Amino acid sequence: MAGRLKMDEIAVQTGYSVSTVSRVLSGKSYTSDRAREAIVQCARRLGVLEDLACGRLLINGIAVFAPARTFSARGDLFYHEVTRGIAQATAPHDVHISYCSLEEQHADIALFLQKAGDKNSNAIIIIGVDDPTVLKLAETLGKPCVLINADNRERRLDAVSPDHRAIGFNAARHLLERGYRRILTITTLRRETLYVRLEGVKEAYRHFHVAFDPKQDLMVTEGFSASEAASMLTAWLESRPKAQWPQALLCASAEMATGMKQALKPHGLRIPEDIALISTDFDWHLEHGATGPVSGIAVPCRELGVEAVHLLQTRLNRPQAPVFNLLLQGRLVEGGTVLDATRFAALPRF
Repeated sequence: MAGRLKMDEIAVQTGYSVSTVSRVLSGKSYTSDRAREAIVQCARRLGVLEDLACGRLLINGIAVFAPARTFSARGDLFYHEVTRGIAQATAPHDVHISYCSLEEQHADIALFLQKAGDKNSNAIIIIGVDDPTVLKLAETLGKPCVLINADNRERRLDAVSPDHRAIGFNAARHLLERGYRRILTITTLRRETLYVRLEGVKEAYRHFHVAFDPKQDLMVTEGFSASEAASMLTAWLESRPKAQWPQALLCASAEMATGMKQALKPHGLRIPEDIALISTDFDWHLEHGATGPVSGIAVPCRELGVEAVHLLQTRLNRPQAPVFNLLLQGRLVEGGTVLDATRFAALPRF
């Protein structure tokens, strides 16, 4: 009934018959270009095109798998936001979502098969799991499956991820464009996606014809914690003369950025007056960090969940379509921790 009312409204606003509106919205070709353009424009204004593209999901349930920290009170806020995006995208539909924790590597295969094979789950979303056995098994279950932020080397499953290479590139470029040359990148390499992000940082160095020296320009931690990052930066500063101290810090997470701030205080270094700080993390961290805002590249997180549901819909509507690998761009958030580096212009890089 609602669809009929919309077509009636479009017909009234455009002056074309309901049958003509129906033909255009059904993709029929035997209408004039003028009629088609007018009807499509009106349908877009009324939100009808969005309804057609994202209509009812023809599934009863989605099994969502993610690392255990996703579901803990003080766990991974990034993945928690992704699950909120999934819930947001499925809210208009009568779809049951079940969640199951699964580790990134060496996952519980029996648990995965039990939950993914449940007759009430018609589709699968896998978040942040790189275990190749899990990904290969997901191909064999005969259910639409979308990966989120996973190591999708085989490219046999639809996937959506942040464009990690571009995120790393743009964070480093933001510093290099402003004249910084002694930049210390602090990251953990526990995930394949972080290797890709580091490659983006190196690409920015090449773009600006600046040599990247891992011994001087890179600090690798075991995890993301502020305390570990602070401890390692303190040791790094104390092992080098002040002439070699960095002009800017590029951190892989907001927690690391917090650790950087803690480590700089005892050395009398102020942000951004003495040293710049930039992070690659998502909006909540960048804009509401525990120690104040931080400039950085905001990584889309809730959007990942929303787009994953749309990919499921596309796969259901077009089962023979090519495999999709969707990359979402980050955006620069100015937190006031990066200034132009004119004060360093006359200084050598090392």
